[in-house]
Amino acid sequence: MTLRTAPARFSLSRPAPPRASRLTIVAKLTLLLAAGCRPPPRPEPAVLSDRVERGPYVLEVQVAPAEMWVGDAFQIRMRLATPPDTLVQFPDPASFGELTVKAEGEAAPRPTPNGLEWEQVYRGEVFASGPFEIPPRTVKYAEATADGSMPNFEHELSSNAIHAQVRSALTSQDAVTRPREITGTLAPPPRRLSPLEWGALAAVAVALGFAAWALTSWLRRRAKRPPPPVPAEVWALRELMALEREEWFTSARHREFYYRLTEIVRVYIERKFGLAAPEMTTEEFLIRLSRDRQALPYEPPRLREFLRACDLVKYAALEPRREDGEQALMTARAFVDATAAAAQRAAEAPATQREGQAA
Repeated sequence: MTLRTAPARFSLSRPAPPRASRLTIVAKLTLLLAAGCRPPPRPEPAVLSDRVERGPYVLEVQVAPAEMWVGDAFQIRMRLATPPDTLVQFPDPASFGELTVKAEGEAAPRPTPNGLEWEQVYRGEVFASGPFEIPPRTVKYAEATADGSMPNFEHELSSNAIHAQVRSALTSQDAVTRPREITGTLAPPPRRLSPLEWGALAAVAVALGFAAWALTSWLRRRAKRPPPPVPAEVWALRELMALEREEWFTSARHREFYYRLTEIVRVYIERKFGLAAPEMTTEEFLIRLSRDRQALPYEPPRLREFLRACDLVKYAALEPRREDGEQALMTARAFVDATAAAAQRAAEAPATQREGQAA
């Protein structure tokens, strides 16, 4: 009887770490990142200090900040280390001379391994630039009485004077009591342009110059261009209006009036219809109209009557009345209006006919 055993299998892979260890690693990495992102602590402001010792009594005076500007607030911190059972009296704020300071709270002892430590803080402000001095300060002390009554402070300890410099943004001509007039904000110095910006400015200048030249040339050509022609009927009505304004009959200039009236009508016919009316006599002109009735859109009898009436005054020495002159002027004006309107209708008729045929 043969016994067979299954071959043993070995795994080279490492066992998975427990879940708790993974969480621990993640937590440690998070703390490290948070510690790295934390801003660095701000540096403590520099202080001016003075220290005086007398046996177990140690007086320390600190003034902060060490660098001050006009209007800044400053702090004076006085500490006195004493043996046990000692009472301390700090200087009154009014004894600081020209400095205006205020005491913050009341001095209270704090126990230390060697006895007590008393502290008093003062705050003040400076309003003048130049040398700044904290005068010597005197702290009085005495041993506490057995019955708890106020002792006689016979002993004292004085500090040395502390000197500082107060800066000012004012010039030598300025003073706090005599401020200067406000002259406005100071602009920063102009920024220098880069080569690319200079090139852009040059391109804009060239473009503006070309635009100015083109505009000037266009205006010159427009000024030299002749004005559009005045329509014949507009010209004739203007001339008739100017003729009406003058006094022809009071100054015995009626013949000149009729000459001018017929000239206006003849020039109008030539400009409007292309008939050489000024170069023809009245009879020649009337014969021309009788042969070509379409040459002038007006009734020939009415025009013949108007022209012959004017010829009687011009050539037959007929003495017309003022009413006759006004009637002749009205007839000329009516002739211009009627013929201009008829010519306008004749010009529009073909366009209307073409539109009707297209529809």
